This record gives sequence, structure tokens and C-alpha cells, in this order.
Amino acid sequence: MKHSIARSFAVVFTASLLSTTAIVQTASAAPQDNAVFNDFLSTYGVQDGDINLIRYSAVTAEDKIALGEYIAKLSKSGPPSGSDAEIMSYWFNLYNAETINVILNNYPVKSIRDIGGSFVSKGPWGEKSLTVAGKKMSLNNIEHDTVRAQYDEPRVHYAFNCASISCPNLKLSAWEADTFEADLSAAATAYIDSDRGVAVDDRGRLTVSSIFKWYKGDFGGNESGVLAHLENYATGDKKAAIATAGKVKKYDYDWNLNEAK
Repeated sequence: MKHSIARSFAVVFTASLLSTTAIVQTASAAPQDNAVFNDFLSTYGVQDGDINLIRYSAVTAEDKIALGEYIAKLSKSGPPSGSDAEIMSYWFNLYNAETINVILNNYPVKSIRDIGGSFVSKGPWGEKSLTVAGKKMSLNNIEHDTVRAQYDEPRVHYAFNCASISCPNLKLSAWEADTFEADLSAAATAYIDSDRGVAVDDRGRLTVSSIFKWYKGDFGGNESGVLAHLENYATGDKKAAIATAGKVKKYDYDWNLNEAK
């Protein structure tokens, strides 16, 4: 059963993961040290209008190694025992850092979907590239089998970054428990207010990110639920346009790499 973000996180994850990727919370309540990730993001992250990009081509060998060591440290520790905000921040940081690492390991690349996968399912998300507290895990295991399986909280979609133009922004600093709730809502508003989230044409028709189609079940289960969610987090003219439109014209997504040239 999913629970709200305000309720305590289960000691082990969902039953579907018990045989493969179940992770027991660690005993330590010490906060994660995200200094390396913050340094990486501040060095290579670029805010270009309403989108955050990464200067992948500029990453030095030393900083790539440092990022890998940060990922290894997070993976070895496993999720902390603490508040939901601490646990969720851990998973977001691990997922986003590993996604950057995947790009760097395959760079240059035009799209993350050009990496790994199969004819049926493109991309690296199913590869068990991480060993978290001794258990093999993929990016999909983190996002879908762990976080989405445990929390009835649609805003998690604004925290995971898939290294693509149309994805909600990569936060240019590590997720932290102290500012978690405010940052999560701010990420939702930033995405929906951007044309990557919701674009309004000159006739007031809406082109909405395919995220809201792929995961419609997380946003109320139907188009009305999606629109209600969008309107709730939108601001200003975008909020008014969503309310007036009353329906989605089409869904769209740009898989090109979120790279700063």
C-alpha cells in the first residue's frame, strides 16, 4: 500500500522487490555528505532560461572519478534511517548522480535513449548498474519499484532527472531534508510553468509533457486529474490558461540530451 510523503517509510520496500532489490534501512541517522555532488553541480550546471543543463564535455577526469566515488559511498551506505525527507533526498541524489555518470561513461551521446536497452525498451534504466547496501539495483528499481511504490506523491516526478531536455530540471544542488518540501513544490511549479511542462499556443490549446500521459495514474488517473494537478501548481498566466483550456490537445517529449554547449 502506498502512503503519503508525510508518513514514515517502511523498513523494507515492497514485496515485489524482496527477492531482488529489497534494501533495509541503515542504522545510522547521520546526514548524507553531499559536498562532492554540490561541487560537481555548481561547476558543471548551467541555468539557461528556465532549464538547467550540464556541461558534460567539460567534466575533468578527476571530477568524474570524484562523482563515481560519491555514488559508491551512497550506494554502500544504503538509505538512512530517518525522516521521509532524508530518505527521499538520498534516493533522488543517488538516481540523479548515477544518471549523470551513465552519460559521462557513454559521452558523447545525443540522447540517453541511445545508451543500452533493447529494441523494445530503449535506454539504460533497466540495467542494474548500482549495488545499494549489497543489493543490485537499476535506475528503474529506484524510481518505480522503490520511491513510486512506497509514496502516493506525484511530485516525485519533478525530482528525478533523466538527462533530457523535456525532463523536469536537474536540481543544481543536492536534495536536502531541511528544504525538501519547499524544493519539491518549487520544482513542480517550475516545470509546469515552463513550456517543457505545459505549452499554450495562440488559441489557448495545451501541449503537455508526456510525463503526465505515461504516469497518468499518479496524477489522478485521467485527464481531469492531470489538469487539476497542473492547475494546482501553475502560477499566473499559465494557471489561467490551464483552467480555461479544460483539456489537453496533445502530449510531447524531447529526449535530446540536457547538454550545455
